[in-house]
Amino acid sequence: MTDFKDALDAHLKTIKERDLAGFSEFLHPDHPCIIILPNGSMISGNGDIVDFHRDWFADADWRMDVSVVDIFADDAMGYALLDVVYHDLDEGGEPYQMNYFLSLLFKNVGGKWVLVRDQNTLK
Repeated sequence: MTDFKDALDAHLKTIKERDLAGFSEFLHPDHPCIIILPNGSMISGNGDIVDFHRDWFADADWRMDVSVVDIFADDAMGYALLDVVYHDLDEGGEPYQMNYFLSLLFKNVGGKWVLVRDQNTLK
């Protein structure tokens, strides 16, 4: 079984590198993921999540600084709470920053960690 921390690091790397194929590998094959965005809107279903990330990854203006607040994992489930500082440009080209917590819940499916919940909560 892959170590949860290694899987978490690999997942975050797919985001940092805007690797849509790699990111998609972390989606549960039989149970659609749910993502709650910082504005409170929800994306449900792997197809919609991939479409959202395709558009987001195509935007070269943003970056995320991520630090781990807490990690817990057993053989079946893994949880990570991350502190995120998100940098981007608004529609007028002006820089802005968001500070939020990112809560990620993974399930171990046959030795592979897959994402089932992703919650972003503004500070």
